[in-house]
Amino acid sequence: MPTCKKCGSGQAVKSGVIAGKQRFLCKECGCNFREGDARTSEKVAAKKALCVLLYAMAKGSFRMMGRILNTNHALIYRWIRTFGESLPEPAAAGGIKQMQFDEILHFIQQKKESYGSSKPLIVAHGKLWDGCSAVMILELFNDDTIRSGI
Repeated sequence: MPTCKKCGSGQAVKSGVIAGKQRFLCKECGCNFREGDARTSEKVAAKKALCVLLYAMAKGSFRMMGRILNTNHALIYRWIRTFGESLPEPAAAGGIKQMQFDEILHFIQQKKESYGSSKPLIVAHGKLWDGCSAVMILELFNDDTIRSGI
């Protein structure tokens, strides 16, 4: 029996015939698949690569790419999301420090909880090139297990 395409298990049973090809059902994860299912081709791989490139360059929306390539925008979204999930987690630079800003205390010398963020923020600064620097201020999550998506 073939191995499951989703979980890699060898416990698959026959589950009918579709378009002249044998279909299998995985007993472990319940995935239905066909042996020799070659839905991807060089043309589809080229479309995926072009979509990822256009999205990474911030040059196109999912719908715009869908219209150009004559492909469903939801499929393009899944291609880009799958590619993004395959990338390694970005590493933070060692120079990032945590600071707490409280603009109310700074300006009127009293702390009011109803105004301002009053939350710890992450500040990262760097020099892009001579004469140009960048500062990024982000709010710190309470739960460190949260991972941002694409």
